[in-house]
Order: sequence, then structure tokens, then C-alpha cells
Amino acid sequence: MGSVAMGTGGSYRFEGSTITQIAHCLYCDRCGSFRIGRRIRPRMLVWILSAAIVATVFWYGARDGALPGAWFACFGPVLFFIWLTGALALGYKCRECGAIHTSMDNVLNYPDNDRSVLDIPYEATTRLYTDDY
Repeated sequence: MGSVAMGTGGSYRFEGSTITQIAHCLYCDRCGSFRIGRRIRPRMLVWILSAAIVATVFWYGARDGALPGAWFACFGPVLFFIWLTGALALGYKCRECGAIHTSMDNVLNYPDNDRSVLDIPYEATTRLYTDDY
């Protein structure tokens, strides 16, 4: 991912000086798309919660000593599933090509404050804000 300055997010006073926030829009450095979203998806959370509920029901049924090592047998596969899917990974993902690498550099050298390069409306872009002193 790359980022390019596309405007200001507001300003505020701090210790007698005015600080302006600069809005950086994230884009994919592989395909150039501004369709960036969070890596965590609600559908993945449903799968993880379902697996956790099944493991919990199995744990309560087997915790009376019927199954030695029931803790690992129940929650080990759930933790492995979470790790395997990467559902709880933080960060951003391109919704066009699926790239997940993130940086704050303008990799594709888009011009600052030029909204003609956007492939989606500015309001729908993923923005990060930095302070300009």
C-alpha cells in the first residue's frame, strides 16, 4: 500500500500554534486502486465464533475427566483456525487484488491533492491523518 496526501482533515490550536491535519489516502501499490479495507471481515468473525462455541460445548461435555487433554483438543484447533485464516490480523487489504503490504510512501508517485486519480469517491477512501506543524 502507498499513501498520498489528498487534503486536510481539520486544524486545532496547541500551545499557541495552529496544527493542521493532512489526510493521506491509502492505495494499493500493486494495482493502484484506492479500494482499501480492513483485513478483518465480519464473515470470518462468524466462523471463529461458531468454532469457539462448538469447542466450548465440547469442553464442558468432556471436562469431567472423560477426555484427558480436553483443553488442547478443544481450543487448539480453534486457535489454529484463527491463525490459519488470519482473521484477527490488523492492517489493511486491497479489495481489488488482495495485497496486504502497507507503507506510508507514495510508491506510484501520485500527485498530491489531485483527486482525479481516485477510482472511488473521496468519502469512501481509507484515510490516515498526520499533523503538519
